[in-house]
Amino acid sequence: MTISDLATRAVSEDEFAAVVDALAADPVGGAQLTDLLREEHPVYDGRGTATVVRMRGWVLLALARSGLSDQALIFVLEELDTGIDAYLVGAAARALRSYAQPNESLAPFVARALNQIRYHDEPISFESYGEYATSFTGTSAVSELLTTLAWLGPHARAVLPELEHLRAERGSSRKLRLDLDRALHAIRTSADAVPSCCGGLPEGGNISIRASSARFESKSIDSVVLQDQDGKLLKFAEFFRGRPSIVVFFYTRCDNPLKCSLSVTKLARVQTLLDAQGLAGRIRTAAITYDPKFDRPERLRVYGKDRAVRMDENHRMLRAIEGNDALREYFELGVNFIESLVNRHRIELYVLDAAGRIAVSFERLHWDEEQVVTRAVETLNEE
Repeated sequence: MTISDLATRAVSEDEFAAVVDALAADPVGGAQLTDLLREEHPVYDGRGTATVVRMRGWVLLALARSGLSDQALIFVLEELDTGIDAYLVGAAARALRSYAQPNESLAPFVARALNQIRYHDEPISFESYGEYATSFTGTSAVSELLTTLAWLGPHARAVLPELEHLRAERGSSRKLRLDLDRALHAIRTSADAVPSCCGGLPEGGNISIRASSARFESKSIDSVVLQDQDGKLLKFAEFFRGRPSIVVFFYTRCDNPLKCSLSVTKLARVQTLLDAQGLAGRIRTAAITYDPKFDRPERLRVYGKDRAVRMDENHRMLRAIEGNDALREYFELGVNFIESLVNRHRIELYVLDAAGRIAVSFERLHWDEEQVVTRAVETLNEE
């Protein structure tokens, strides 16, 4: 069994775990492990969400053993930023501790994950693939996160007030208090540690500026047939050519409030910022569903309305009626499915130029509304 087998034929979970273990032991296997964290990888095709969680968690734990590279760091930070599954969050926290450049930019991600996961933490085990843990034999996401904050030491000074507030809460378990005390002690005391001036997120963070290429010049995307929240049909070229646009991807059945629901809510804030600058008619916005068979016009309209999205000729909620595969390929969407249901996806927002080409993409981490508008205005001014 080799890494190529994972992309070319169906494999069992045990076979997958064996390949991952072999890559973790290979000094040059890190890049292939990172590639396995891409949502669109064929190995996740047709698998249930729980299975995908186990598989991705095992890859993160393999990175913890082999060492976390700059290229893989963004995937770990993504899980800390938006993860709601204790197993994946705990595995990401452990993987982060193998990163060679601990620095202060990492602490907010760990603290945010701690705040998100502590109300639905559970025992987890990292000893073997798919192993069930009890409170007596396993670790937990909260414990892993606090251990990671202790590993960051003085680099985590910025989150001290949050930890001190958590330590002062009544009703905490003895285990939580002990883990908190260890983290607080490590952050407060150090022989000669001074927060690093260097290191940080991978270059560009979650922003990617894409140069135009022959693929992005292709006309095949123009004929994709879309339908908006009012049932109106239009082709991709009709809406996305002529003016710059801002596009987010989502689906209404998403059960992670930190992904689709928040992305669409933030798109409404982007619209408000555009309106304040008098640009609501010069820069279009769209939210396109991953799930076009289920997300029919009425469902799109209600979802957008509940999140204060502006919907008119220049601002739409959309689904692909024809050409959905071409749409996925054009944007290189980070999404996978079990039949028609999404089993894993990333956060993704794109700024398109007036020719419908991707100018800038924001992927995986939460994006800032003002930064998105700034990039869109720059694209408008370049026309």
